Amino acid sequence: MVGLVYNPVSGGGKGEELAKQVKAILETRGTVQMYATAGVGDPAVKAEQAVRDGCEALVCLGGDGTLSEVVDAVVRGGIPLYIVPSGTGNDFARVLKLPKDPIEALNAQLDGTPVYADCGRINGRCFINIAGSGFDVKVLEKTEKLKAIYPGEKAYRKALISILRHYRPVEAEVSLDGGPFERHSLTIVEIANGQYFGGGMRVAPEAKLFDGLFDVILIPKLPKFSLPFLLPLFFFALHVRLGIAKRVQARQVVVRSRGMTVNIDGRLEKMDEAGFEIVPGALRLKLPGGTVTKK
Repeated sequence: MVGLVYNPVSGGGKGEELAKQVKAILETRGTVQMYATAGVGDPAVKAEQAVRDGCEALVCLGGDGTLSEVVDAVVRGGIPLYIVPSGTGNDFARVLKLPKDPIEALNAQLDGTPVYADCGRINGRCFINIAGSGFDVKVLEKTEKLKAIYPGEKAYRKALISILRHYRPVEAEVSLDGGPFERHSLTIVEIANGQYFGGGMRVAPEAKLFDGLFDVILIPKLPKFSLPFLLPLFFFALHVRLGIAKRVQARQVVVRSRGMTVNIDGRLEKMDEAGFEIVPGALRLKLPGGTVTKK
């Protein structure tokens, strides 16, 4: 039996209809149990239920947020994960080089090659792509508050202007692989398993899903006038090429900063300390044209 966890409002409200198409495809191969989600936190609950119900694989239909929530149950249950990308950014699907069309992406995986990819843990719970904090997160956090007043793009612009007025770098202590904590004044810190966030911004262009390591991207305090130009640099990985960002690799990372907001695969959470560890080969996937990577 395959479990299908789906967000009915993903894809601009087309998730329900897309789920019916996915179910029809999966039923040609076996039994399907459907689990519709009802808000933040529910994908994790439904994925755990699917594992308890004895599902032998999980299909996740939704965006990066839905995907991030189900990964913990999938890893602990030791079952394969199939991705039907139907969100706004679909950054992890981009890392996997899946077709943009959700149905094509599913079929490519069903007929693909099994692989074992890394995932991360933050404070004991799995995440799949990128987590971090800093200027970009503050803008995102402010944007979410302003969406009730302004439409999406206008909310983002208003948030950017507001954050620039009151910009302060993140004062954080960072420890790598159990080493001593070093104090940093940071514009951005990202702990990356995948390469992309924010709908195609290539923040960690050298990150790999099969190397057992995080790419840690550290951007130090920058002049305020340069910040509006920073995020566009990510699309072309120019922040790395120009030496604006420092890249290091680690298996374990701890970031301390009182009251920081951490963006975990698009989900915002408040915490004073974030403990990261890589989990090598923990995520069972099937990829088009992939090669088998043993756990």
